[in-house]
Amino acid sequence: MNKLEIQKKKRRIINLCLVGLCILILTGFVLVDQIQNRKTSVTMTPESAQAQLTELLEELPTAVAKISKHVVANTKTEVLSVEDGEAREFVVKVKYETLDVAAMYEAHKDAIFSRAWEYSEGVKAEGKKVNATLIQIEVQKYILEQLQSGDWQTGGEVEIYFYDTRAEKPVMYISDEALNHLLGGYIAVKEDIKSTTEITVRGERISIASDNTFRNGINQCFGLDNYDAAKPDTSSPLTQKWNAVKADFHKNFIEDDHWKYIVEGIGNTLALTGLSLLLGIFLGLFTAVVRVVFDKTGKLYYLDRIARLYVSLIRGTPLMVQLLIIYFVLLLPIGIEKFPAAVLCFGLNSGAYVSEIIRGGIMSVDAGQTEAGRSLGFGYGATMFHIVMPQAFKAVLPALCNEFITLLKETSVAFYIGVADLTRAGIKIRSITYSNFMPLVAVALVYLVLVLILTKLVGILERRLRKSER
Repeated sequence: MNKLEIQKKKRRIINLCLVGLCILILTGFVLVDQIQNRKTSVTMTPESAQAQLTELLEELPTAVAKISKHVVANTKTEVLSVEDGEAREFVVKVKYETLDVAAMYEAHKDAIFSRAWEYSEGVKAEGKKVNATLIQIEVQKYILEQLQSGDWQTGGEVEIYFYDTRAEKPVMYISDEALNHLLGGYIAVKEDIKSTTEITVRGERISIASDNTFRNGINQCFGLDNYDAAKPDTSSPLTQKWNAVKADFHKNFIEDDHWKYIVEGIGNTLALTGLSLLLGIFLGLFTAVVRVVFDKTGKLYYLDRIARLYVSLIRGTPLMVQLLIIYFVLLLPIGIEKFPAAVLCFGLNSGAYVSEIIRGGIMSVDAGQTEAGRSLGFGYGATMFHIVMPQAFKAVLPALCNEFITLLKETSVAFYIGVADLTRAGIKIRSITYSNFMPLVAVALVYLVLVLILTKLVGILERRLRKSER
């Protein structure tokens, strides 16, 4: 076994030890986290449960929901007992008395919808636009009168839950069913309004299946706020963080197929980079040849001046400024689309740098190679094409590949002119979900993966070139 094989074996052993150490540390964190999670960090008394329940009920009505305020004001609750649950929870039994909203609604449903319909038609007849708020203001007067005039009392017992989420105090959870009981069938009424598609007005059946404004106006009469039907997370701190990451991931990429923006962005970014590189190689090769011919023969003076000016301008100004000028100043007025404008801009920018790479490669070829070609009877052009350029291209190929990697990252500014590249995909998801971390980090990781893949391919190419030299 030679020294190289011994060194490789040592590196493998060290890597395996590091991986094992990381797994051991992670396992320790998980075990400690699970042990701590078994301990209850808060206590619950009937008095504290009563205070939180009263506070929640007072915060439920929306600002303009007079019916909700009236129902809550006529709801009385009494905590009977508090018992420990099975999953870091407290089961609280509550006795309640409230208004039977469901019974009132069932008795006056046709009248409620008829009143809303007639009011809506009257507003339309006056040439005005009907909105949900106007319907709410009109209808809630009638509903409030019915609640105040009749004997709509009901009561019973329900169970609500308080969960230990390691916050300062337990988090209360009331299921839809429990809240429906506490508020006299309130949730059932709201659901029935949403599902009603036909009403009877003066004996005539009228479809309201497509009239969301009409239904929303009545539903707003029963407005509630500060109510979340999702159960609190009582898992361990590490699990809570992991659940939060999964929820954030689902919201940003799985929900409504947001991942398609990323896939589309990757395709556009690679297409933009590839086309720009082709244009850059063509411009760079032409510019490099012009400058080399002038340096060695003194010919093509005017083309050399233009080539030098082109390289100086591109290398001396920021890429983003070039992009904005090329699109908004030069191409947008004549109707050129965003993507071709971006390809032209990045191609021109890359061409300037590629020209210097190729020119450096040509100039690095020993002058004796040119003299040898001329001594064999080749002209200057034939010598360059058959002898100098193959050697120069082989020398600069890794540098050209690195330029491709650089160009891939530089195309991220294309979103400034509206190109649907990878960066714009992340920004679009961010604007939909109002989440900064997940979309932008995902974009960065995709760029990193693409660059690592290209870097690996460049490394393989360089090793093959070195073998061919030997």
